[in-house]
This record gives sequence, structure tokens and C-alpha cells, in this order.
Amino acid sequence: MDRTAAALPTRVPWTPRRYTAADHRDAVTDRGAPHTGFPAASPWDPPLAEAPAEHGVRVEEEAVLDTLLADLAPKPSGQSRAL
Repeated sequence: MDRTAAALPTRVPWTPRRYTAADHRDAVTDRGAPHTGFPAASPWDPPLAEAPAEHGVRVEEEAVLDTLLADLAPKPSGQSRAL
């Protein structure tokens, strides 16, 4: 869990997107970098603090870039974006 993300809400208006324990688990691959460090609080999703240690790897933003960009792509009328 990123300590910067945990500090953001105290400094700027911020809403996490795709930053939950479920999102982390969905994005885990065996190619991820080893998880190091200690859990940091994630007040918006408390289980996220422990999720990186479950599989021993961290998920970098670059690994989920296609998913993040797809969230921002225009959708046909009547469909909402998954934010």
C-alpha cells in the first residue's frame, strides 16, 4: 500500500479509482515485482493494506494501464464509465 495515496485525502480532494483490495487481487501476475515493506493504512478500503502481502508481489500502474485508460474512454450513449 502506498503511503502517498494514504496521505492524499488530507491534502487534496481525491477519490481513489481502481485502488481496492479486489482491484489489486485482480491485477496480480507472477511477473510482478516483489512486495517489500510494511502495510500502510488505506482508509477508503482497509483490506487493501494487506492485499500486496497475500501474493508477495506489488502491482505497478503500468501493469494495469490498459484498464485505467479504458475507464477514461468515451462510452456509447447510455453506458456509464467504471469509475
